[in-house]
Amino acid sequence: MFLRGVRAEDTLGDLAWLAAVTVLRAVSAAGGSVAAAHAAARVKSAARRELHEHLVRLGPAGLSAERSGELATTLSRGVEALEPFAAQFAPQVVLAALAPLVVLGFVIPKDWISALIFTLTGPLIPVFMALIGMAAERRTRKQWTVLSVLGARFLDTLQGLASLRLLGRAREQACEIAGASEEFRRATMSVLRIAFLSSLAMELLAVLSTALVAVTIGVRLLKGGIEFEPALAVLILAPEFYGPLRALGARFHAGVEGAVAANRMSEILDLPPPVRAAPAAAALPAPAAPPAIRFDDVRFGYDGGTRPALRGASFELPAGRMTALVGASGSGKSAVARLLLRFLDVESGRILADGTDLASLDPDAWRTRIAWVPQRPHLFHGTLADNLRLARPGATDSDLRRAAGDAGLDALLSRLPGGRPC
Repeated sequence: MFLRGVRAEDTLGDLAWLAAVTVLRAVSAAGGSVAAAHAAARVKSAARRELHEHLVRLGPAGLSAERSGELATTLSRGVEALEPFAAQFAPQVVLAALAPLVVLGFVIPKDWISALIFTLTGPLIPVFMALIGMAAERRTRKQWTVLSVLGARFLDTLQGLASLRLLGRAREQACEIAGASEEFRRATMSVLRIAFLSSLAMELLAVLSTALVAVTIGVRLLKGGIEFEPALAVLILAPEFYGPLRALGARFHAGVEGAVAANRMSEILDLPPPVRAAPAAAALPAPAAPPAIRFDDVRFGYDGGTRPALRGASFELPAGRMTALVGASGSGKSAVARLLLRFLDVESGRILADGTDLASLDPDAWRTRIAWVPQRPHLFHGTLADNLRLARPGATDSDLRRAAGDAGLDALLSRLPGGRPC
């Protein structure tokens, strides 16, 4: 306007366009953040649901080599780490890949020297980010391992706290947990140190690159090597070229932590179920009466058969009668229970329920016919109805009352508020 002697009122249209574009950019950025947050919430929900369903399919036998505390850490902290990964890091990767190219395409016809500087300095930020990311990933994996061990150890301590107090070992265990907590603190500080250093390196590269563009334009502008209009346009666009790359560096730590958590979830999801699903599951007959169970030359061993538990076991469990399995420790009593619950499959032989091979039945459908009472029953936090619906989520109140009555809990129900199990 000043260089060409244009009146201020003649630029109102251009200023209106500039204001509209500025508002549109702000609205787009806000809308993108909201959309990314909703997408991240859906990713978390889907990941948590898929993990829970797979853990149920694995059952106790499939999770025998895992630690409950470590699984709880993955289901809580690990799933939560997916949110910044999906809401911040992943969208920023796309923006960092596209925005500089758009800016570069606009700058090339206006000033090829500045475009050359952009082309040479822009890739330095991702390169340094990758180099720093290798160390960051190693430290983050170590931090995740330490956190998983700490969670597992803490849960084991809580479960055995009564025994530890009886044996006078509670103080020693508390010292071990304190040591594990200190190790986790050191691992966390190590990760944060790399995160801050990486952010500093990215900022330094971006600032120096922007300054290089500004200095070259200023020198050429003084010597008349470039006109004012393209020089001003390039100077305004220089921060827009490096801005997405700087933002990617700031969110890189969230991306590394989310990637490490996702890798651990993939390892869990890759665990094969210990029970083979029948290609075409046979229909389960209506439960007119308890079925008669017969073991027919059943052989089974743990660890791929290296530790035999049952060697040609053949016996019957008559319908409607109480049968006790008696034997020394390691004789296969627990193996019989796990095979009946379809947590494991036999290596050879058959288990028949009223003449139907259990291997031909759907495991989930078969388990609806079985009640299992452990040596140490546990009620989870919530109402009695919540605990009963863990076995059958769609059960009605009348179904719950009937189940409670079969378990001899009529007196307990009468003492609950309103006489209801909820």
